[in-house]
Amino acid sequence: MPGCSVESTGSFRIPTRFQGDALATMEAKYGDGTNAGPYTWSSYQQFGNSFAPKYGDNLITLTPEFFNAIHDGARVTLTFRFWSGAAVTYHVTKSGNSVTGTAS
Repeated sequence: MPGCSVESTGSFRIPTRFQGDALATMEAKYGDGTNAGPYTWSSYQQFGNSFAPKYGDNLITLTPEFFNAIHDGARVTLTFRFWSGAAVTYHVTKSGNSVTGTAS
């Protein structure tokens, strides 16, 4: 997952090199360790509703539903877990309708 991107809450895409691997889960947490996203009873977010891979486009998309539930100005740590066992950390910060994302 390269670099930094700035996009809107309606269309946020994370460039991803899947290299033949498949995405299994996404975990979302605020800096204080509390769960982030629409499903706050767990840090793991719903596949397809909060996030989805687009393997042919080499992207992971985060949905408007996910960002609607994120506190404005808060940094959220996302951990993407793949079926190979690999885990990748990415950070997003929402400011109004703008989102900044950075790879760890």
